[in-house]
Amino acid sequence: MTIASQKLNSNATMALYGAHIQNNSDTLVIIFQGVFTKTNEAYATNIIEGRIPDKDVKNLHSYYHFMKISERNDTRDYLYLEDYYSRLYGWYAFDNGKFIYEELSDELSHFIEAHGYKHVYVVGSSKGGVGAILMALHCPQIERVFTMVPDIRISTDGFGGSGRKLFFNGNEVFEKRVKTMFEKQDIFKRLEKRENKPKFFFFTGVRDYGFKPLTNLHQKLRKEYDVESHLLIMPTPEPHSPLIKNHPNLMNYLIQNMDKERLWEDDEFTSVSPNAHIATYKTIGMK
Repeated sequence: MTIASQKLNSNATMALYGAHIQNNSDTLVIIFQGVFTKTNEAYATNIIEGRIPDKDVKNLHSYYHFMKISERNDTRDYLYLEDYYSRLYGWYAFDNGKFIYEELSDELSHFIEAHGYKHVYVVGSSKGGVGAILMALHCPQIERVFTMVPDIRISTDGFGGSGRKLFFNGNEVFEKRVKTMFEKQDIFKRLEKRENKPKFFFFTGVRDYGFKPLTNLHQKLRKEYDVESHLLIMPTPEPHSPLIKNHPNLMNYLIQNMDKERLWEDDEFTSVSPNAHIATYKTIGMK
């Protein structure tokens, strides 16, 4: 759905753009955007060669995913945050060869403080899942995180060499730093110092290309930083994108339950450990 995009923080060097839906609530749900279907290597090439104007790419970002979430529950405020960096995308982490996630999280924190929110939840799928995780690691007001198959490998192959020029500015060293950032300690420095740490819920599938790195992140959060983290695992043969596209009602249901101690009922996920839960037949059928 397309609604008016606006600059959310005036007089800031790191601009936040998106749509702020206000329902006079003390709870804010921030939704980070995934990749748009029409963007690929040819699209990235057309940006570089000037056949697609920057304003057209910017306008594309005002088509917000998961708008039904705000339409179905007006007891919360919503912030649909855009990822228009590197002239295409930045995974909410980088902009044409430099990291921006710390500055971005600082501006987001100022925004939350200025509006007086008492509870803040973040949501993201794939690329947007990276943004949700990064902001939760750096923004102290965020309490809960729900991500769907987060692309923590930072998968840029679909954008080819043109995408790499936009994203990394030809810097191979920086590219490697981006693609291994969840394996390093730098992004956890702020989390380590926090008393009130966010709670993570990771929805994934056994055939998602990011299943292994996500389980590694899940274990790191739990064992090294004493963070409560849960894996919600779909045991079906669906790969990355279908895990999101085939289960919109399930995603909306889990997101609506973010203010509950547990997002699911006993007959929806079977707990194989206190922090790993397998989807039941009932949940698999919740298309």
